[in-house]
Amino acid sequence: MAAPRIAHPGTDDYSMAELMAVEMSRNLAFDNGLTGGVGTSATIPMAAVRLATLTVAPDLTWFCGASAGINPTFSELPLSAHDPTAFVGAEAHVPMMRTVDLGMQGARWGFGFNGGIQVDRFGNCNMIGIGPYDSLRMRGPGTVGVIWAASMCHCYLYFNHHSTRTLVEKVDYISSPGYNYDGSGRWAGLKPTSTGPRLVYTPLCVMDFTEDTCELRLRSVHPGYTVEDVLENSGCSIVVPDEVPTTAPPTQLELMLLRTQIDRTGTLRDFQVTYG
Repeated sequence: MAAPRIAHPGTDDYSMAELMAVEMSRNLAFDNGLTGGVGTSATIPMAAVRLATLTVAPDLTWFCGASAGINPTFSELPLSAHDPTAFVGAEAHVPMMRTVDLGMQGARWGFGFNGGIQVDRFGNCNMIGIGPYDSLRMRGPGTVGVIWAASMCHCYLYFNHHSTRTLVEKVDYISSPGYNYDGSGRWAGLKPTSTGPRLVYTPLCVMDFTEDTCELRLRSVHPGYTVEDVLENSGCSIVVPDEVPTTAPPTQLELMLLRTQIDRTGTLRDFQVTYG
């Protein structure tokens, strides 16, 4: 098995992790005014939400994983939500169980970022493991917080690695529900306000879902890569439009805010996302 390759945008002006954070932040304009959050190991989404509050979504309310700090204003990017930095500048602190109640019982989350060890072409994510349950070849962290995707209005999926093992035709287990395998839309029994995953971010591309069958569709390819690179490194079918744009690079303003207000220590400049 070949070693993963580091994804690079073909320029030293910004890193691929910085590009992913910027692109995530732009699309959060859709969520302005909503309440949501990010998970524990969500370095790139943490930067994205902070950047969105400074640009396209000033009325977002968000919490940073297990820290449960509301609207933190850290200028040094935490490596995880357990990092005390994730609580810096927060307007308030909500006990973790209250956060769980908001997501599971109240269904008051407007958005959230989920990841996993597998995602399939209908947006279902797996964090349980690979292989038969009694003899897993790989054990994941479990469902943790991703089951909350069943009640939040919509979620964003992100992966720090893009490969045929990550993007699969059908996940081994469903931790975070996406869409039905028969193309009929959202799984039955979920909250009516839960519309399902909206976008998928990887080190190679951004994907959304078709309106009719809810299948993965290529939305843009990151600089330095092609549609063929995406398909070659994917283990599931992906709908490819006639024209697929290149993901727009960060603007000078976006990079300035990212590097001076959010990530002053350069975590994302050194953060390696991979493929293959």
